[in-house]
Amino acid sequence: MTGPKLIRYGVLFALLAVVVSACDDGAAELTTTSSLVSATTPVPESPTTSVTLSGDSTTTSLIGEAVGSSEIVARESEPAGETLYIVVPPGAYTDVDIENFVLDLLEEGTVTFGAEIFDDASAVDAYRKAESERTDAETALVEQHHFASLEDGTTIHFRGRFASSGSQSIGS
Repeated sequence: MTGPKLIRYGVLFALLAVVVSACDDGAAELTTTSSLVSATTPVPESPTTSVTLSGDSTTTSLIGEAVGSSEIVARESEPAGETLYIVVPPGAYTDVDIENFVLDLLEEGTVTFGAEIFDDASAVDAYRKAESERTDAETALVEQHHFASLEDGTTIHFRGRFASSGSQSIGS
């Protein structure tokens, strides 16, 4: 190759290099979401994580986990219906996980009127006392371990660390 063809290929190569370098900001970005699903062993679903790679840093965030089991530790009957006090195992739950758990309880017919959801049985005992009779430690225990209340079978009120999520009407 000589003359004009060599110059033309040189110019094309230079333009290609400029375009490639303009498109590459040097930061590799990759987002991955994964969860463990096992069809052979009936274990609760593990937490889902989100991993984000950006340049030299990696961020991993726990997204939540399904409530795998629960125990009804107390019942209170009223003329309007029965309220169940339910303890779930400690976990990395989100408000959505707790909402789904309550909806599952309703769908199964386990709960029809009211429920109080906790992750500590001692917090249930403290909660069932009159507020004026609770010690400061018991009040703190309730605040830390009370996740949600189902009222009238129609409304979920988020409590404790989920209180900022407010209330959710069932079916809306």
